[in-house]
Amino acid sequence: MSQMTEAEQLAKPKTAHLSSNTTLFWRVFLPVFGSVFVTGLVLSFWLISAEELYISMKSAWTGRSLSALAWFGWIFFLRQTLWRLMRVDADPEHIMVTNYWTTVRYKWSDVEAINNGTILWKKVKVIRLKASGRFGQNIHFLPGTYFEPWMEGHVKSFT
Repeated sequence: MSQMTEAEQLAKPKTAHLSSNTTLFWRVFLPVFGSVFVTGLVLSFWLISAEELYISMKSAWTGRSLSALAWFGWIFFLRQTLWRLMRVDADPEHIMVTNYWTTVRYKWSDVEAINNGTILWKKVKVIRLKASGRFGQNIHFLPGTYFEPWMEGHVKSFT
């Protein structure tokens, strides 16, 4: 294989991190930590015998049902909020989107608009694609510190 010359390496576009570093916390850590906690609570209600449960409800089945409902509510909450967040990187030609398991690269010409939004009272940016992609037509991400300056210098038609 041929080695790249120094001029070719300098001409290669640099990738910029457009999303915040806290995306990893919101996308991975908080859902895992919360799911372990809620699942432990549900398992404690279901695995402890009804005589040993000290709850102020008429039946142990009421507590068990409510705990199962809380678990399903937590999963629904995650699906509708935190699992939407993606990590976004870009170069002058492409935008790279990852959910930390799969990474997809789109051309800037595939982007219809970049809008503002909110998830859990946090300001997010929403990339709207012209057609539905691997992660859907709307890609949500927490903008990083360098998002606005990078966009002003590289892609002016979307801000």
